[in-house]
Amino acid sequence: MNERIGKFEILEFLGQGAMGEVFLGRDPVIGREVAIKTLHSTWAGTPEARERFFREAQAAGQLSHPNIVTVLEFGEDQGRLFLVMEYVPGRDLAAALADRSLSPAVILDLLAQVCDGLAAAHRKGILHRDIKPSNIRLSAEPGCLRAKIMDFGIARIQSSDLTSNNTLLGTFGYMAPEYIQTGRPGPQSDLFAVGVILYEALAGRRPFAGESTATLLYSILQESPKPPPAAHLRGISPATFALLQRALAKDPDRRFESAEDLAAALRAAKDPAWPGPGPRSGTVVTARPGPLGGRPSVRTLWILAAAVLLIGSGLALGRLARSAVHPSANVPIPAAPEPEPAQAPATATAAQEAPVLQPAAAAPAEAPAHPPEPDRTQTPPAAPPAARSVDSFNAALQSLETDPAAALDFLEKNPDAGDRPGRTTALRMVALYNLGRYEDCAELLGEARRAGTDIGRMGREFPRFGRMLAQERQEHHLPPGAIPAGPGR
Repeated sequence: MNERIGKFEILEFLGQGAMGEVFLGRDPVIGREVAIKTLHSTWAGTPEARERFFREAQAAGQLSHPNIVTVLEFGEDQGRLFLVMEYVPGRDLAAALADRSLSPAVILDLLAQVCDGLAAAHRKGILHRDIKPSNIRLSAEPGCLRAKIMDFGIARIQSSDLTSNNTLLGTFGYMAPEYIQTGRPGPQSDLFAVGVILYEALAGRRPFAGESTATLLYSILQESPKPPPAAHLRGISPATFALLQRALAKDPDRRFESAEDLAAALRAAKDPAWPGPGPRSGTVVTARPGPLGGRPSVRTLWILAAAVLLIGSGLALGRLARSAVHPSANVPIPAAPEPEPAQAPATATAAQEAPVLQPAAAAPAEAPAHPPEPDRTQTPPAAPPAARSVDSFNAALQSLETDPAAALDFLEKNPDAGDRPGRTTALRMVALYNLGRYEDCAELLGEARRAGTDIGRMGREFPRFGRMLAQERQEHHLPPGAIPAGPGR
């Protein structure tokens, strides 16, 4: 590890993502601790990655708000791009949601803070476009938790040409319907993502699901989630579901008018007696390009078709993946599995989190012959089936290809389930890879390597993991250098 980046002293390695690393550093002039986000030298020569890194610095550098991670400096040292940010000790919201450690009232308060930060960004004409739990940092302050938005790496500055209107960037499960259909986000697109997070936090699952990227996108466009279990709303207003219905409305003109309005509703919902959001005042509901209900538009079918073709052909949807490294504590490596799986029935998997670029022209994908009519009254229909759970190591092995989300869930909860050292870790990486979570897979590979694991030997010892390595050598989803160059190395 280098002792210095630019003028900053390096104190500690904090984490690794698909495109770079994050270090704890110190400004030697004023003695302040900072987080330093770097771009791998292998990516630094890529125009797209350099532009994205610069875009994050430009977007976040314009913002100064208690609920946004402050960017302090952007530079280059010996060909290595780096971004200096305030250091926020703590963990991200994704970790907190995973262990169900937050009460509903605390979740409402944290997401209201996120909306406060978004309001400040929107007033500057900046859209985040990738609001999700892993991009929300939590820090403990006296008497409360503070939420801070980070990773403006795919933000869009409305007055800028840094991103094209017809490029989809972000995380599939949190994309708003109008963004999927038109490629043009707006402030309400960020608010839709906040609604997805709130539903996920209260219900324990995301509101939209699908067995593939195409079916996930179709679910976002056409389906409405059912209410979270009443037991999950204890201590807050039962009308919180009405808040969710508005936040997740297919038509952005039917959502909250601004981040400030959504923040106010979230705080009000902490009161069990709150009657729910009133009707939107003074808003004329206008038509949006392409229907958000009923039969999907031709453009929608083309988007779904191209997603299917890109995934099926093994193209690297995540090749320009998120530089989602951020100030975070080292994550312990759960173990993972390996033998040949028996073919189990295919079931719904968790949504992939790889970003997607605007696909090339393709033939329209198959869609239901008679898609469900739009739910004009916001009365929720039956929810999509939840991902299957498994309760044994062998069941997890059998589910690695057919239901990698269920396999991953078991392996993360049972890190010692494998019969040989390292087996569970190897198979957890396979599950992440099969889910398209290439950045998480790369992080786990990096941690295993730093722990002294010989990745090539692991591939020879556990054939399932070895096949994943062979596939990666052909398809290149992970950053350069993440795996050995060949079987013999």
